[in-house]
Formats: sequence, structure tokens, C-alpha cells
Amino acid sequence: MSTMIFTAPAVRPAFFLPSVPLLFTDGDRYEWAHTGDVWTRADGAWRPSRDEGRDDGSGWLLDAEVRAALGRAVETWDVRQRFVPADPGLVLPGRTLFALPSLRDCAQYVAEHQGAGLLLPLRDLTAPYDEDAAYDVPGTVTDSTVHDIVQEAVRQQERPRGTYDEDAGRVYLGYDLPVELYGRPAVVECLHVFVLSAGAPAGGA
Repeated sequence: MSTMIFTAPAVRPAFFLPSVPLLFTDGDRYEWAHTGDVWTRADGAWRPSRDEGRDDGSGWLLDAEVRAALGRAVETWDVRQRFVPADPGLVLPGRTLFALPSLRDCAQYVAEHQGAGLLLPLRDLTAPYDEDAAYDVPGTVTDSTVHDIVQEAVRQQERPRGTYDEDAGRVYLGYDLPVELYGRPAVVECLHVFVLSAGAPAGGA
């Protein structure tokens, strides 16, 4: 699987959730697309943040409740719910990657560069180009595939950088991609986030 960047307009996710995260971290979002309800994790709890800051009275949630709800969504292919990993910011969290440890299977999220700039599952960003091909994008990838993607970025991309945040259960991979915008050279910062899945045994087999 190659590292890639997408520059199509932002799209509404069309596929079921790729997996249930093994761990959560502050800044993660749990969203109901059909109602607009959003919970954002802060200080270890999920706070209602409909309309980005106004508590709609729906109540706070615990990690276990969000994990159970996402699990049901995965089992029933409920596209009305989605998990959005926290934006790691300019400095990638965790320790610098020199060698990846053995991992569980991971869901691969990619930063979209239009619209809200959210991290979305790779298949959702493939869909505008080829919806049939998007169905072939796996929901999760093995640890060996993650290793291959990281190694490819190190070999082929400009200013590659990667970290492993064990507390959040995530591998972050960033690199610069030279592009041409409006006839002039530019650089786009690409970001892949591999979120460890709760649904696979350690080792990614």
C-alpha cells in the first residue's frame, strides 16, 4: 500500500467504521452524523460539544460507553456514527520511530486537506476518485503493512517523521509532498495516523 495525498473536495464518510480503537486520547471525537451531536474527549471524559462548544444536555460519556457504541456501529455497519482521531498538532506525540514494535491491526486515517481538515479513514478519501476501489481498501491493516508504509515514506518522501504514542495506541507518520498549486511549486504536509484496533490480537496476525 502506498503513501498518498488526496486533494479532492471533502466528502461525507460513506463507509462503515473501520474498527473500534484500542485506546482513546483527549481530542478524539465521537460523532452522530444524523443528528449533529458530537462528543469530544477531554480530561479522560467525553463531553457533549454540539455546535462546537454548546452542551446540548445529552450528557457526558465514559470510554467504555463510547467503545461499546462504536463496537455496535462496526457490527451493524452503522455509517451514522464515526470516530475521528485527535489532530496531533505540529509536534507528533510519542517517541520518535527508529523501529516499530509489534502492533495490533490498525485502522489507517489520513488528513484531508479541504473542508474541516479532519482525519478520516483512508477508504473515505479514496471514494471520490473510485468508489469501487474504495471498497477494496481494508478497514484495518496488519503491523507488517504499517512497517512497509513507514519504510516507504522514509525512503521516498521528503522530511519523513514518525512517532509511536503508546499511551494513545497510535502511530503517526508525517512527510512533505511537493505539489504544484496554481502553477507554482508548493509543499503539502501529509499525515497518516494508524489507530490500534481493539479487535485483533497483539502482533497483527
